[in-house]
Amino acid sequence: MATLEKAGVRKIFTDTTDLPTVQRPGFSEMLAYIHTGDEIVITSLAQLGTDNSELSAALDAVCARNTSLNILNFPSFAAVHDASERWQLTCAIRDLADFAKHRSHGGTGLVAAAEHAHGDRGRKREYAPDSPNPAKRAIYRDVLEMLTASLPVTQIAKTVGINRKQIYRIKEYAQENGDLVSNIR
Repeated sequence: MATLEKAGVRKIFTDTTDLPTVQRPGFSEMLAYIHTGDEIVITSLAQLGTDNSELSAALDAVCARNTSLNILNFPSFAAVHDASERWQLTCAIRDLADFAKHRSHGGTGLVAAAEHAHGDRGRKREYAPDSPNPAKRAIYRDVLEMLTASLPVTQIAKTVGINRKQIYRIKEYAQENGDLVSNIR
């Protein structure tokens, strides 16, 4: 509650999590209270649902009222001063949740992605032989050629324009997949 008050919240609605979000009395009360252009502040996206279906339904209800969402553990929309643009960003989150709902296979999808935003959790590798970006596929091949030629990592990073840490990730991935001989330093 202190976090919400610190964020400048004027009215706080509370709920229990034993019902789906759109059936919760506090959520319904909040939807009846809000007006076009209002901003709903929550501490975590997970508060809107435990799975993608719940999350999508809750975000549909929020977007239908032309209100924006400020999720305190997400990057802030505070820099966006136009209420209409904040609403569009909120609807974009809703669309992502809806997409994840249709693609998920029993997991918590977008909620889990929000809680674990980084790391190798199903995300496609940026620099790989099968990268969807042709420029990054080419960089991957160039890095492998330079590693094979035993060029220093710092020199490779400067040549291709990516950081050394990414070069080491490419090297590790290529060694795991057999694209690169493992005795290269």
